[in-house]
Amino acid sequence: MPNDKSSSNRSILRLFFWEGLALTGLAIIHYHQNANHIWNLNFFYNALFFLVAYPLLYVYRWKMAEGCLGTMLWPFSYLLNWLLGVSAFLWTAFGLFMADSPFYYKFIDHEIIFGILFVFIYFPLIQPLWGTGKKYYSLVELLWILVYSALGGFLGYVAGWFFSNKFPSVRTDTGHWFLLWLGFILLGTAIGAMVAQRREK
Repeated sequence: MPNDKSSSNRSILRLFFWEGLALTGLAIIHYHQNANHIWNLNFFYNALFFLVAYPLLYVYRWKMAEGCLGTMLWPFSYLLNWLLGVSAFLWTAFGLFMADSPFYYKFIDHEIIFGILFVFIYFPLIQPLWGTGKKYYSLVELLWILVYSALGGFLGYVAGWFFSNKFPSVRTDTGHWFLLWLGFILLGTAIGAMVAQRREK
């Protein structure tokens, strides 16, 4: 519902930064040699969507989240928030694709499972980075969130390694084990981000 009073302190520079990155990504997608590939088309339309949807939600949080108008537009902002979560998922897949990561194919072959796991980091980590959450975090606060998230992700990795050695039978299906281990990492990342946010309160 209505935003906190920190909304008036949001920096327009953060909006320009992420919009600039999205424009750069759109140009790369447009001129990429496999631009007609189905997943590349997903990336292309996702970049167009982000360029329109992100500033809408950002400005809503910044200027309109309080008062009667903010209450009336809240359902729209709620939907836009979740759609931007899907957009973040596609941007992540695009990053893996451009990095020529072998995880890219697992990402697109198990998009539903990865989408569910992605929720773990979208709200506590990506939203603060984008500045589209109800609370706006300064650059120093974001740095702490990133540090705690990295530490939590590392601990999640260690937990997955420990689980793997403690119960070797779960590794018989490497595909499912990979998803389970990734779940540990994402969960640890999310917990780290939430701990950092509570630290700032």
